[in-house]
Amino acid sequence: MRKLFLFIFITVLFVAGNGQVSVRKVTGNTDLADKQGVFYALPSTYIKVELKLQKIEYLAGPYAEYAAKYLDMDDVITSDYDEYAILDATLNTISVPDPEQVYFATMTDKVAKEGKAVLFSLTQSGLAYDLRGTLPDQPLQNMASLNIQSDPGNRDIFRYFAETNLYERFDTIIRKVVVDTVTVEKVYLDQKWVEKTDEQKAVEAANKISQIRQARYNLISGYQEIPYEASTVAYMDQQLQKLEKEYLTLFTGISLRKTFSYTFFVKPTEENEILPVCVFSERSGIKDAAASGGEKIELKLERTGDFSAVQSVVNKRNSVNTDNQGFYYRIPAMTRVKMALSKDLKVDAVFPVSQFGTVTYLPPSATSVQFYESTGGVKTMLVD
Repeated sequence: MRKLFLFIFITVLFVAGNGQVSVRKVTGNTDLADKQGVFYALPSTYIKVELKLQKIEYLAGPYAEYAAKYLDMDDVITSDYDEYAILDATLNTISVPDPEQVYFATMTDKVAKEGKAVLFSLTQSGLAYDLRGTLPDQPLQNMASLNIQSDPGNRDIFRYFAETNLYERFDTIIRKVVVDTVTVEKVYLDQKWVEKTDEQKAVEAANKISQIRQARYNLISGYQEIPYEASTVAYMDQQLQKLEKEYLTLFTGISLRKTFSYTFFVKPTEENEILPVCVFSERSGIKDAAASGGEKIELKLERTGDFSAVQSVVNKRNSVNTDNQGFYYRIPAMTRVKMALSKDLKVDAVFPVSQFGTVTYLPPSATSVQFYESTGGVKTMLVD
């Protein structure tokens, strides 16, 4: 669902001048075998949806089952699981060529004889930008990204888990030996290394926590009878607290936070007022719009104005003169876009949507025109 759009601007030089150009719409039956000119497309609008998610990974400590027994702690993580939340959402628009609005511009014989020229600027994707030869300062940046940020404070988790996994065990073995009807007992010591059980390791960790707490008490109460500076006492106490916290995570578990950024592109259509974006689940995060088991995130579109009168006038004008037409442009329609993510997080914005507007044309004598790249509407125009 995520797509990447990158616009790079180029210029195409063709002969035009203080005369006329002729523009026709390209269809499957258009014959351009003997024509010289340039193709260009009007834009259609996509809604760019950006979601920022937080993922919390809850990891149970290796001694979680002994937390109540040895530390009298019940509020601990007992199993691993993930939890997702949407932190922020933004709506924007981008423009891409509309395959249903492609045109071919040619020059009349009069223009060709005059021999004057003007630059016709197009984007690399074929959008008309400027007939005056000027270009934007910078090209648009990549429109899709995925960013993951981990919590730097939890890179070395459960540091003190099983510092020594083996312990030395001594067994006393007594053997009875009979020699000439006399019974003699011989004592042997059997020494071997045995792997610790989880409970033994949990006891060691709990004892270590008690020692750290005792050390903090001795430090704060002045048990050492050493006149440390206040900054030194504060530093040592801080380090003891940090060490205690690390040992406690063996029982309580830890949580790791990561941040994800998702970008989706949705095309508004005349047929649908509700457009699916994706599915969000608190347990599995973002899923495809057709997936089940989560909350559907959708865009709701609402026209903010009535363009029927303009459309009626344009239709009559387009049908009267079909041969003598200049550059086609778009009059976009303002559209309200709503997106509800939860009770507390809602997004509401108004954008010009090109395909919801109407298409008409300029006079053939308009040879110096600047378009709004995002909508295909006319920004400036010079008519000879």
